[in-house]
Amino acid sequence: MKERLLYMALFAMFINLNAQIGIKTSTPQHTLHVNGPLQVVKEINVGGDGITKGNTGSRGEFLMSNGVGKAPEWKTIESENFLKVIYVGNKTDINSGSGSYTGTHSTPVSTHENYSQTYIFNVSNKIDTSYLTYNSSTGLFTVVKPGFYNIVPYITYDLNLNPSGQTAGTANSYIQMVSPTLTTLSGISTGHGERTTGLNHNLSSINFFKAGETFRIRCRYTQNFRLSSGNIHISYLTP
Repeated sequence: MKERLLYMALFAMFINLNAQIGIKTSTPQHTLHVNGPLQVVKEINVGGDGITKGNTGSRGEFLMSNGVGKAPEWKTIESENFLKVIYVGNKTDINSGSGSYTGTHSTPVSTHENYSQTYIFNVSNKIDTSYLTYNSSTGLFTVVKPGFYNIVPYITYDLNLNPSGQTAGTANSYIQMVSPTLTTLSGISTGHGERTTGLNHNLSSINFFKAGETFRIRCRYTQNFRLSSGNIHISYLTP
């Protein structure tokens, strides 16, 4: 009797394996139809055939459909021309004074580089060092992976260091390539009246960088100023 039951079970399994299998459904619509949650403990292999193992993809890739009857593929975000956020930083050390002050209100200021200051983000909330690195001492970003970078900083100026009669002036903020050649990639200039105690600038620039090139955020005001709180996010777009 046991042998007969085993034979019947094996026969039923053979029939099911060569048809469609339904789990919690009596009317399966595909070779395997699961009506409920599915848990995968290890990798998912896609593609391949009856004798070839499919592709498990690489870390960070997503699974993209290729339509009916075709195996999906593992893709990178960059390959589909999506912007990949690779750096998010903040400036929170507004009271330390370190690297935040410059004094020029007693001297007429031109556009000379000596009167400007690098905006330094002391907190790196996110950084993907396979694309770029950041030096929080110098404020320099160094490109690791060539491609287009979308740079979006938000910076603020505190002008409370100045006495009455010495707050009016002009603020200039820049996104600058530093090497191989000092070049302004994006900039904004705004004039401000007396007793302006604070202001902010928002910039954006998309530029192609080669590996090893560096860039920074640079600021200037025609009176004494402190660089106060701000943030930045940088995204990557494949060339």
